[in-house]
Amino acid sequence: SYRARLGSPGAAMGVTVQRMVDAAVSGVMFTCNPVTGDPSTLAVNASWGLGLAVVGGEVTPDEYRVNKVTREVLQRTIASKHVEYVADAVRVDVPAPRRDAACLDENQLQRLVDLGRRIERHFGSHQDVEWAIARDGGELFALQSRPVTAARARPQAPAGASAMELVMGTFGAKR
Repeated sequence: SYRARLGSPGAAMGVTVQRMVDAAVSGVMFTCNPVTGDPSTLAVNASWGLGLAVVGGEVTPDEYRVNKVTREVLQRTIASKHVEYVADAVRVDVPAPRRDAACLDENQLQRLVDLGRRIERHFGSHQDVEWAIARDGGELFALQSRPVTAARARPQAPAGASAMELVMGTFGAKR
């Protein structure tokens, strides 16, 4: 009915039904830096359990910036995560020893880099990926992927501008 209302031709529509992942850790990954647009950097946000505590603003997730080529962790900011949601969206307190601990280890972070690169290659563009690591067995799931729309474009230097003109221009000085 939506297509008919818009006057669009009929087309097949795919619907995916996936099982709920009881996540030990979940989060979002951008296959480019969403703030600077840097295509060589992968940005990961992660928290304990299902993503509800992050989406609901109850916790600040851990943040990681990783070079997609060298796999070097460029930045790691570990937040205090006092609550998590487990199977059936049950809210529980995170035990004190885990609250300030990193929720991703090096191996999990490298698996996310692999997943992000594979998804980006498949779709041919930078992606915003929701993911989860299962509580039982540690399997990594890609839950959703969509093109990155928030990445800032890199500013283009005006043609023929000298370095001094560019610097002075940032302070409002005109020639």
